[in-house]
Amino acid sequence: MCGRFTLTVEQQQLVENMLKYGIEISFDYFSIVPRFNVAPTQLHPIILAEREAFVTQPARWGLVNAWARDAKRAARQINARSETVSESRAYARPFRRQRCLVPADGWYEWSGPKNERQPHWIHRADREPFLFAGLYDVWHPEPDSPALTFTILTKEATDALASIYSRMPVVLPADRHEAWLDPGNQDSESVLPLLDLPPDDAFVAQPVSTRVNSVKHDDPSLLQPEQQSRLDLS
Repeated sequence: MCGRFTLTVEQQQLVENMLKYGIEISFDYFSIVPRFNVAPTQLHPIILAEREAFVTQPARWGLVNAWARDAKRAARQINARSETVSESRAYARPFRRQRCLVPADGWYEWSGPKNERQPHWIHRADREPFLFAGLYDVWHPEPDSPALTFTILTKEATDALASIYSRMPVVLPADRHEAWLDPGNQDSESVLPLLDLPPDDAFVAQPVSTRVNSVKHDDPSLLQPEQQSRLDLS
């Protein structure tokens, strides 16, 4: 499960980084700031295809299906298992028609006994941003008030990360971005292979401050080891 993640770069740096992937994004109607503790139901930018172009839109993390009567399931639909996504009632339709990419530069997982859980920030060794495979849907809490929501796909963790947690987000490599976003491909059987990825050893896990446990905290000190974080706050 991916229950928290980060995007700690400035907006212009993200734009430049996405250009390296061949994705030109802009923030015409909203802006972003560095985030160190993105939590379920919060707003975050996603990238999707619209009219043969890539667009960036703010969306709320936790997919609410278009047919839902309310948003009660949002917090339970922050992740979708890639192994069953094409068969799930909640995700099958978005998987065919509404795939997106979610910019991030790390995510958190916890290990250890229940009352002594140690958070780890998992990120690329070079600390570059990357893109999760995601799905989105548009829910209408009111007839004229569309709400864009999204979920992040997960898969079995690599051997290097499995000791922390058995699952990890699906990070799509650059050569699969365009195919993943292609709205013209609504054939689940041809899309599923995009999620079949070889082990990626680019990610490392770093123990960090337990302050990340609270969604109220969202600052650079979260990425420091617990001992160092306490020293800085004293």
